[in-house]
Amino acid sequence: MFRSLRVRLFAVAVLVIVVALGAVALLTRVFVRREFREFQVSEREARVGGAADVLAGRLAHEADPARLDSVLSELGRSMGRELILVDPHGRLLGATTPGLRAARVVLDPSGRVLIEDRMQQGARVGRARMLLGGSPGADVKRADGSVMGRLLLLPPSAGEDATPHAPFGDTFDMRLVLAALAAGAVALALTWMLSRRILEPVGALTAAARRLGQGDLASRVAVSTSDEIGELSRAFNAMAEALARQETLRRTLVSDVAHELRTPLTNLRCQIEAVEDGLLAPSPEIIGSLREEVMLLSRLVDDLQTLSVAEAGKLALDRSPVALRDLVEGAIEGFRARVAERAVTLRSTVSDLPPVSADASRIGQVLRNLLANAATHTPEGGTIEVAARADRRFVTVSVTDTGPGIAPAHLPHVFERFYRADPSRARATGGAGLGLAIVKGIVEAHGGTVGVASDPGRGATFHFTLPVTG
Repeated sequence: MFRSLRVRLFAVAVLVIVVALGAVALLTRVFVRREFREFQVSEREARVGGAADVLAGRLAHEADPARLDSVLSELGRSMGRELILVDPHGRLLGATTPGLRAARVVLDPSGRVLIEDRMQQGARVGRARMLLGGSPGADVKRADGSVMGRLLLLPPSAGEDATPHAPFGDTFDMRLVLAALAAGAVALALTWMLSRRILEPVGALTAAARRLGQGDLASRVAVSTSDEIGELSRAFNAMAEALARQETLRRTLVSDVAHELRTPLTNLRCQIEAVEDGLLAPSPEIIGSLREEVMLLSRLVDDLQTLSVAEAGKLALDRSPVALRDLVEGAIEGFRARVAERAVTLRSTVSDLPPVSADASRIGQVLRNLLANAATHTPEGGTIEVAARADRRFVTVSVTDTGPGIAPAHLPHVFERFYRADPSRARATGGAGLGLAIVKGIVEAHGGTVGVASDPGRGATFHFTLPVTG
């Protein structure tokens, strides 16, 4: 049961609500009762003060015990409590009832007044009242301002209601409990609704992840919030899109490899079958044609191997300080004969550059691939130019041609393996589509970057960077 996140969240919320409401209710009860007691004390003090003023006015300047008792009795009946008047020395001057008038009054050093009832024989009974010094009381003054005595309001006796605030306290406690229960019910309902609102997107993500795991790469979740759950949903959708793209690339790779292998294998099979059937004689020309097809297959396999190792980040590099000018001139010399028959001008503007830390053979392969790509797309009478520049950190090499250029829609994809801007995939307009992908893999293995810029109709410029030797 508690394996469910919703149940655990709800249980934690219940615990927090119970603890919070219990603490609030307890503190509220304590503070309210304290405030109520303080209110009672202040109210009694006000009543005693009023009674003291009335007593002073009634007595005028007399202190006749009989008159005192009579006035005190009237005041006690009006207040519903017993009163006594004690002189400044602690002697009893008057009381509301005869029993109190016969009692013995003792004022101890701590300010407490002890009143003891006595029988006719003088024996003490077990009932005694103690009045703390802070209990309600007020001075009764004569007309000349002197203090006649102190009027004290006695606490209830054992037979009376000793806790006059008890009915209020019981009623308040009951209402406090009801309020806490109502607040707890509302809080629990809101918690349940909130937990459902929070966890419903999680449930949708779980279902979508299951569908994705079962092969439904089109599985997506709706993003309706901008909080952490919304970020998680967006991340899931991005992951699903990446997986779908990788699956598309995988299928495309299989199709492209099959396409690139089919032509040379078909040529090999047809020529071998023709030789076997006696339709063709095994002449040097036929053997040379077969060898070309075999070499084509070999180069394709080598390119696939190089690309696979580079993309896995395991391309072995024999690094050493390399002078790029020598590599560029060597690569250009190897292509002069290839482009000479089409009157294509091949030139270099590379001057002395700082050495770079690189694998000379691999960077030579990069240059040859870029020159081969430029030679394929440069028309007769065109120009291919290799340039380079350096800064403190990198050397940038660029290869520019005067071919038809690349459409903006194709620019982001030209370094993808098997990507061909020509949908017919004719060999006259390009090779297997691996050369630029290999360039990207080798350069990135060296810690550099690749890029392309093109103005359709005015040629294209491919460039790569290499870190300068530190």
